[in-house]
Order: sequence, then structure tokens, then C-alpha cells
Amino acid sequence: MSEWPQLVVDRNMSDYLGLSRRDAGAGLAAGGSALLGAVLVNLWNFVQTFRARGFDSASIAEYRRGSEIIFLGMIVTPVVALIVATVVWRVVMSDKPDPLYGAVAGVVTAVGSLFIFAALIGFMFSLSQVSAGGLAGALSEFVFLTALIAVFGGMITLPVIAPIGAIVGYGYEWYLARR
Repeated sequence: MSEWPQLVVDRNMSDYLGLSRRDAGAGLAAGGSALLGAVLVNLWNFVQTFRARGFDSASIAEYRRGSEIIFLGMIVTPVVALIVATVVWRVVMSDKPDPLYGAVAGVVTAVGSLFIFAALIGFMFSLSQVSAGGLAGALSEFVFLTALIAVFGGMITLPVIAPIGAIVGYGYEWYLARR
């Protein structure tokens, strides 16, 4: 009798969203790996700032410059990666666990999360143009900032997040195949 409510919730949620536990588990694993990647990039930014200048008040002020985007990435990126990985596993992956496809899906999730994060940052910064009344200016600022963050952010973060995504995707599918 104690299993009945959970069985109904699982079946109804599964029917409603079309998600399986495997899809949701992949999303959770990707969210955790995105948080790890964001922390590593933030630590790298922190170390590179102090390596050149030392620990004085000017270098601490320099570290704070531009770190809002990196800090926002630590908050938003795991949520974005959770959603992207759930969709990728739901749409792309077959029902049979395959670690190699899991690695590819992990890289696709990492790259997709990067582009969606860049679009979110571009959208947030272009809102100031919308409030000023210039829709064309807001659209051009959105496109410019999204492209700028995606290209240069990708050059900086993809060497970190792509291997993490591949390892987590491979490991998740390997675990499911051995279970």
C-alpha cells in the first residue's frame, strides 16, 4: 500500500512529460558537471588574476571586474544544463544504454548549455535597450553580445566543459549499462 502513491506519481509524470528516470538522471548528472565546470572556470579566473599581481587590494578589485558573468554562470548554468541534458537524452538517445553515445550526448549538452547561457546573458543585457525604447538597438545588442559571449566564452570554457561533459555522459551511460 505504501508504494501506491509513488507509482501513480511516477506513471502520471512520465505520461505527462514523456520523461523517464534515465532522462531526468542525465539532466541531474549534467547539472552537477556544469556546476563543476563553472567552479573550475571561476577558480582559473581567480588564480590567473592573483598569479600576475599578487594578493593586494588592487588585484582583488581587478578580480571583481567582469566576475559577475562568471558568478552568474555558477548559478544559471547548472539549471540550463539540467534542461538541455534532459532534452538531449529524451530526443537523441536510444532506450539501450551506450557509453559512447553518452559521451557524445555529454559534449552536445555542454555546447548547447554554453550557447543557451550566452543567449540568456545577451537577452538580459539587451533589456536596457528595450526599456530605453529602441527595439532595433535591443535586437542588435542581443545578437552582438550573444555571438561575442558564445565565441570568446566558448574558446575559454570549451576546453574545460567538453571533456567534463564527455566523461559524465560516458560514465552515466556506463553505469546504466552495467546495472
